[in-house]
Amino acid sequence: MELGHSEKTVIVTGGAKGIGAGICEVFAKEGANLVINYHSNPESANAFGNFLKDKYGIGAICVQGDIGNEDDVVRIYDEAEKGFGRLDVLVNNAGRGYSTDFWNISLEVWNQHLNDNLTGQFLMSREFARRMVPHNRRGWIVNILSKASISSTTKGRVCYVCNKAGEVGLTHAMAVDLTEYGIHVNGVMPGFVLGSNLEKQRDNQPEVYEKRIQRVPLKRIGKPWEIGNMVAFLASEQCELAVGTVVDMTGGLLLGF
Repeated sequence: MELGHSEKTVIVTGGAKGIGAGICEVFAKEGANLVINYHSNPESANAFGNFLKDKYGIGAICVQGDIGNEDDVVRIYDEAEKGFGRLDVLVNNAGRGYSTDFWNISLEVWNQHLNDNLTGQFLMSREFARRMVPHNRRGWIVNILSKASISSTTKGRVCYVCNKAGEVGLTHAMAVDLTEYGIHVNGVMPGFVLGSNLEKQRDNQPEVYEKRIQRVPLKRIGKPWEIGNMVAFLASEQCELAVGTVVDMTGGLLLGF
């Protein structure tokens, strides 16, 4: 299926590793130009960007920035428009999770969680709308969510769960506000996806890793590129009827909820 991403500009927050890297590579295969946002480790981010440019012949720029900081968000978009002259797709992938006993959560920790997750998605999406709506530009926003927004059985994740639930609400509410202006907003809800943390668990705690797999009806861990395939589809003309949709990509973890 031709998704029509060739020469589009795609911004992926937290795009240099994990799920974000899988999303970036799928769009690179489709011929899109990439703006890869990262928070730290510029050497790794730039190496990944150069890899995509060399392998797929696309344009890629890496932009450091804290998505919870308004000035950084504006700078990310300035760099994107300077580099490629257009905006088409925003993928809100960046986010962090911490484990803290509920009674030990300080206001500082709570606010940091909020800033790194929900506020970051809001600021990136608001700036996208500000640059698209006044110019009657059509665009796509895809939010990377979490099964934690619906079902969480892990202790110490109150801040993360609350933020992810808020991101689901943000996805729906933005769709209500932005669809009439030609901006499509949807979300993807991954389950267990192979990244640095799961790789460490697989190598160092194989029994724990195997128990995690057994929780998944599909009986395997997802790959970052599988999430990328769904994101690329949702951000295409081929999926225009999906409005405010949250796609379950958990391998069946949410069955019964």
